[in-house]
Amino acid sequence: MKCSDKPDMQKDVMKQQLMDQDPEKVRALALGALLIVVTTTVPYLTLINALFFAGIFLSGAIASYYYIVTCQAKLSFSEAFLFSFLSGVVGSILSVVISYVLLTTFQYRPGIEGLLLLIDWMEQMAPEQPELSLQLKEILEAPVELTIVDFLLSVVVTVFLYSPVSGLGGVFSVWRLKRQARRGEGGS
Repeated sequence: MKCSDKPDMQKDVMKQQLMDQDPEKVRALALGALLIVVTTTVPYLTLINALFFAGIFLSGAIASYYYIVTCQAKLSFSEAFLFSFLSGVVGSILSVVISYVLLTTFQYRPGIEGLLLLIDWMEQMAPEQPELSLQLKEILEAPVELTIVDFLLSVVVTVFLYSPVSGLGGVFSVWRLKRQARRGEGGS
């Protein structure tokens, strides 16, 4: 075996490893995207995102964790951010599409439960100011017409908001796993 053959063999091994990991990478990305869709469209689960996009953060963390653990892959912080960021992009787009279908087909607005809870809370806290709750109820009852521009703008805004948060979840996952590994090495 010549020295020049060695890099080719290494490339072949690396290609095989990448091909073996691709289905798991797709599964992990899909898992993160699915969790984003669930936490942004399922009634009352949408409330978890009222806490600084906690559901979206967790979806990125779970996607990276799943990929790292199932593939035994080592991701740097930037790789985990990018991986979970991609999961956030896919989840954002799916979330907008599903929300659009729910709105146009069933007249259901995902996340409306939070607004209803806010109205109830306002009525209890400030019964002497009914105009505030009336304004919110008018918003609820207002007809919604979405144009293609509204749809595309919604996609851009959600990708802009959800993807970095999901990416930070991936960074958190790597940080947590590295921390656990350090503690495991120090304790043995």
